[in-house]
Amino acid sequence: MEQTMETSADVKHRPRPTSPSKPPRKRKRIVISCTECHRRKQKCDRQSPCSNCIARNKQSLCQYENESARKQQLLEESTNENGSSEDGGVFNIMKQESETAAQVSAFGYAKSNGNNNTTLGIFKKLETLGAGPSSAMSMMASHSAGQGGLREKYKNMIRQLPAKPYIEKLIACFFREVNWQYSPLDEGTFRDLLKSWHSLSFSTLNKGPLELPPDLQFFPALLFQTLALALQFQPVDYDQSLDSLKYAAGMSFDDLASDYSESGCQILCLLGKRHTTLVTVQAGFLRTAYLKNCGLVPESWHYLSQTIRDAQEVGLHKVNMSQHQRKPDEKPEDVLENLWQEQLRRRMWLILSLWDIHMAIVLGRPTTVDPRDGKPKFPIDAPTPKNRREVAPAPRTDSDPPTPLTMLLWNAEVAAPLWDIFNLEKEDPNQNNYPKLETMHKMINQITLHTPPFFRTQNPDTTFDSHPDCYWLPCARATFQNGAAFTVMALHRPYIFTNSNSRTAALKAALDILRAQRTYFNLLSVRHYKMFSLVLNTFDAIVLVAAIYILHPTENPEFLDDTLQHFQWGMDRFETMGDRNAMANAALSVLKVICVRLKKALNRPVKTEAPSSVSASTTPATPTPDSYTTPQYSTSLHPSISSASTNSSTNQSANTATNTNTSTSTTTQYTLPTISNMTESTPATTSSWEAFSMPQTFDFSSMAPLQPMHDLLFNDLGGTIDGGLDSSAGGMQTPGIWGPGNGNIAVDTASQWQFEGDFGNDSFWGFMNTYNA
Repeated sequence: MEQTMETSADVKHRPRPTSPSKPPRKRKRIVISCTECHRRKQKCDRQSPCSNCIARNKQSLCQYENESARKQQLLEESTNENGSSEDGGVFNIMKQESETAAQVSAFGYAKSNGNNNTTLGIFKKLETLGAGPSSAMSMMASHSAGQGGLREKYKNMIRQLPAKPYIEKLIACFFREVNWQYSPLDEGTFRDLLKSWHSLSFSTLNKGPLELPPDLQFFPALLFQTLALALQFQPVDYDQSLDSLKYAAGMSFDDLASDYSESGCQILCLLGKRHTTLVTVQAGFLRTAYLKNCGLVPESWHYLSQTIRDAQEVGLHKVNMSQHQRKPDEKPEDVLENLWQEQLRRRMWLILSLWDIHMAIVLGRPTTVDPRDGKPKFPIDAPTPKNRREVAPAPRTDSDPPTPLTMLLWNAEVAAPLWDIFNLEKEDPNQNNYPKLETMHKMINQITLHTPPFFRTQNPDTTFDSHPDCYWLPCARATFQNGAAFTVMALHRPYIFTNSNSRTAALKAALDILRAQRTYFNLLSVRHYKMFSLVLNTFDAIVLVAAIYILHPTENPEFLDDTLQHFQWGMDRFETMGDRNAMANAALSVLKVICVRLKKALNRPVKTEAPSSVSASTTPATPTPDSYTTPQYSTSLHPSISSASTNSSTNQSANTATNTNTSTSTTTQYTLPTISNMTESTPATTSSWEAFSMPQTFDFSSMAPLQPMHDLLFNDLGGTIDGGLDSSAGGMQTPGIWGPGNGNIAVDTASQWQFEGDFGNDSFWGFMNTYNA
């Protein structure tokens, strides 16, 4: 019995009967590629985002269904390559760069992507050479701590975003009052991103920004900048509920806008330049516009240069060839969306190029965009559809209303000669190439002739003025008038000291700018007084016309009355905007001194008067006689240089009998000056101003080109009396242009009004200080 019994151990080790062999069961492979590469059946490098999605500009769609499986697969591959995971495999798997390697990558070296033959790859290999398990794990722990710090900083910044209702109110203000000026954002695309941002769960945001698609990573920076600009354009009767956004007593919307804009910049700095997208560039441009509205133009110029570099980093300056190469399995909806995305890229690069050359001309600074890259490829003037995944971009027809993009495209056409003007200043520093000057002037006139009828200031087509989406059209006409005249003025400005024909052409263009600025100002409200263009263009034009009449008082007498009237109106506008526009106050201090110099050059007594009240709802003082009309900009105002009048003495004698006109306004009554009352003899005084005479032997060709805004912003240009009292001091009377009127007070003419600043003796300002006018 005992022999026949089997122990449990014997049963366990007893061989089991064999059964027929079954085919091995195929293990279901876990998908570790991103959804896009898996759908397109492409090899994925399993980065986040992967290289394929980056190349196709599909970073937002690069997602992984099984994140843990992806990381585990990377760990196994690294272990097989390096022998064991202890040899730094864990660290290499996660593709985490050390702090030093990150700094080297920031210099602009291409990513290694596993290739050790690149500069960055060799550096990483040297860095990890001889690193043991303990060092690899410590590096891994250090990086994890860094990721945690990034996550917390990012969360702290996005916590400053206001609640959804306030965001909606401010975004509506932005697209109504700000975006139409240059059209940097497409409202539909922006709202899609905003919807995606609001749909993010707390758990997703808690993982940190690196877990988000690149566009959404940078979107809070763009959102902060739009909110800041919207706060700058709040009306006087703003929505009182917005006061809830202020977190301290005595806080203004300007303070809140500054906080929002700075938060947007901090997000851009926090995320760095590794995954720059179009959203990054858009945020940078809005920051540039914000700084200009704050009067921080030098800082704005620097930030514009940085934004252009970011745009070049993502290839906005190049033609995107991927859009012309449709993949076999690509859906039609994706193709259409890519086409619209390319239009946004072109639009953004066009805006940056336009701002770059304009600021270079105004500020006398170099450009960041290289003109050797060729002209930017214009976007299609296509109406924006409701669904970009259903309609391809197609040019608008004559029956379609113009859009802010239409205005941008024609502004670019009008400003195109600025690149040639910029190069001409370098090629002809001695101002001798007059034939080329005349050829360029004719070309500018031809461009102006082809302006669409609905953008013309003379006999415009007002068919679309009543369209609800074309509320900005009247302002656009003044903008075009200003842009065309600015191009002509920029062309002739370097030649005004040496050529009488250029003086005449520049004078006409400057007067056109002042007319356009006055029209534009009357169409705006108090909320728009922070706009930088209201100061930049007016100040440049006033200084130019004043300089021409100070240095050559007997030339162009037929334009003197108009010049003096617009000089006064320009000063009135600066007085009106002074409380909301920092640049207006700085420019006004210079204009006060120029006003006195101009009067003395024209041999007229100096008076001051209280500034007239100017508001957007009422028209400033304007001449009412039938004989005085404000001419509109047209090419007839800018004949060829050869046809400009040069016989100033004949014109002077022909106009000495001009009658005195009067003008009326709701607040102040003015007497329109004429040549007769501006040049009549004045009582002899002991003032040094009465002894003014222009030196006859002075070499005007040695005088530096006139760049008023550059001197105001970079050289601290200002005005003083006897080198002590700042002319911008509060309570100081503003010198008036006109004759005796209400509230006139005589100025102490024994005092010497001087220009101060870091300018050379060869400049116009140094010349004025040397030869007291």
